[in-house]
Amino acid sequence: MTPDEAKVLEEAVSRYPVTVEELRRVLRLRPTAFDMALRGLVMKGMVQLEPLEDKTYVRPMASLSPPPEPLPMDEDDPAFM
Repeated sequence: MTPDEAKVLEEAVSRYPVTVEELRRVLRLRPTAFDMALRGLVMKGMVQLEPLEDKTYVRPMASLSPPPEPLPMDEDDPAFM
């Protein structure tokens, strides 16, 4: 993931529901950099674009937070035997 993609995804997650234009205005990236980052996230399946009548919303499908820690083994659980 590029730094610009990370910025777009982070803002999309923290501001959802958010439109493409709102993200573009908030991030203040060069237009081509923003478009490439958004297109890259869509191609990777990390965001979806939801076009409505007059606006297109960005729906985050992933986040930048690390995955949760695995649960400790429970020796009484038959799945661990």
